[in-house]
Amino acid sequence: MLRLYDAPLYRDWAFWNTVGWALLAGISIPATPPTEPSPLPRWLDTLLAIVMMVATFGVVPAWIRLPVRRWRWRRHERQLRETAASQGARAGDAAAPDSTAESRTERQAERPQAEPEPEPGSGRGPGAERPESRSAAPDSRQWSVPSQSARRPVWRSETETGTEGSDPRGNPRDGAERPASSAQLLTHARNALPHPAARAVRMLQQAHTPKDRYEALLDAAETLAITVSVTAAALLQGRVENLPKGRREGHESGLRNLSVLRNAYFGRGATYGTWTTFLRDLQPPAAAHPDWMARLHDALKDEPGGAQGILGHLDALRDERNRAAHGNKPKSQPESAARVAECAPHVESVLEKARFIEDVPWLYTISCVYQRRSRSFDIVADYAMGDHPDFERRTFTWDRPVGNEIFYALGPDGPVPLSPFVAGLFCPQCHQVEVCYAYKVVRGKVVQGNVRGKGTAVFKSFGRGHEIEAPEMTDELRSLPELRKAR
Repeated sequence: MLRLYDAPLYRDWAFWNTVGWALLAGISIPATPPTEPSPLPRWLDTLLAIVMMVATFGVVPAWIRLPVRRWRWRRHERQLRETAASQGARAGDAAAPDSTAESRTERQAERPQAEPEPEPGSGRGPGAERPESRSAAPDSRQWSVPSQSARRPVWRSETETGTEGSDPRGNPRDGAERPASSAQLLTHARNALPHPAARAVRMLQQAHTPKDRYEALLDAAETLAITVSVTAAALLQGRVENLPKGRREGHESGLRNLSVLRNAYFGRGATYGTWTTFLRDLQPPAAAHPDWMARLHDALKDEPGGAQGILGHLDALRDERNRAAHGNKPKSQPESAARVAECAPHVESVLEKARFIEDVPWLYTISCVYQRRSRSFDIVADYAMGDHPDFERRTFTWDRPVGNEIFYALGPDGPVPLSPFVAGLFCPQCHQVEVCYAYKVVRGKVVQGNVRGKGTAVFKSFGRGHEIEAPEMTDELRSLPELRKAR
């Protein structure tokens, strides 16, 4: 029932409304003399009155508020997509008159007659700025540099399924239409990426000052690297575990990749460099097994024309993060704006190339019930995609059981557990369950008088970076493949 209220509870008016009605019923009824005799004792009358008042005037309004909030959020997101689509359509329409004007100017230049002098203050003439060049000028209020492809068509809405250029989930296929602007790219990422990455993009859009945008940009870059890496690691682990032991020899590169993560967990911890190294080592197995994770190899490799893959952009953002961590942070707002303008194209390229993880949605399982007649399992799970913290609850029917309260990636071969790389853990500082990723294993240290000789897993929350101990996850991290000659 506490899911109906906002966390922390003391900030939610609906919670205090419920508490107020309970106190009102608990105080007024015993203090009021009865007008009619009752067969029930006074304490039972009071208890029943409290339950009825709390349920009627406290719980029911809070329950009604939840679907209303979800409906308002969906309407808000739909309006944003429609606004972005209309802006892109207007940009495409504005390009056509401009091309006509240019051809007309060329024809007039071929004529022997002289052009009339421009009128004073008319803004027309050989040195005048064309409409599209004025609209393409970068706006200092935006965090990113506008895309050069302003004439490209608008990306279809994710609700349009089965249309040309999109798969049944509404995601564009290779060669399909791309977002026409940076704003559309970010808006789509907020709706289509797994929750940690989508939330980081939202924080990037909501940053106001250049310094805040700079910090949010670096956080979004690292979150994108972690999201892509843990999704690929979970699919790789699921593929290796489902193979018979006699066929695992051909997947030594995959085992070596997983051992890189294991060594990091039991060493200094998983850092930004760990994720970029892991993705770089994924190139050989991704090229050898293209069915393992669709479009992963295309995102990792460099294009023939010289364009970098996702690794080149992540490395550039990692260098900027190391630059800031070693004392070279921007000292002023203009310097922060210059750094943002320099790094923003890399973030946009990462979002473009990371679109393949849209086809591998994250799910947080709630329940799993076996159906005897159909010999299948009905799974209720939260759809952990998009930036909204209240996940949409969906029902699936699978031929295999899953655990409760575990994150899964719905890959091409079915659900694959994201554990032990990702987990939903209770944060003692936030007082709520947070989406966390494995950070490291602390071994042989005394914490609050307890000696942990075998080690305790430590996770970090995607949202605020709080470190959360999870002793129950230590054995899962230890079960990852360990190769002595891993690189």
